[in-house]
Amino acid sequence: MKKFQVDRDAIKLVLSGANIMCPRLASPGGALDVEVEKETPVAIMAEGKHYALTIGYTKMSEKDM
Repeated sequence: MKKFQVDRDAIKLVLSGANIMCPRLASPGGALDVEVEKETPVAIMAEGKHYALTIGYTKMSEKDM
């Protein structure tokens, strides 16, 4: 499964049900370094953590992000 990473500040927001927006992946602490197509399943990792924060599907391709 492909992995994206959000910054530390996003952890509480995501666990509260917030959607993950592109800026959280592109900010310092975030990582968007894999090529994915739309509707690809991904694991969302959190900065400094070993286990996935959540899993989901991409709404757009990596090129559109």
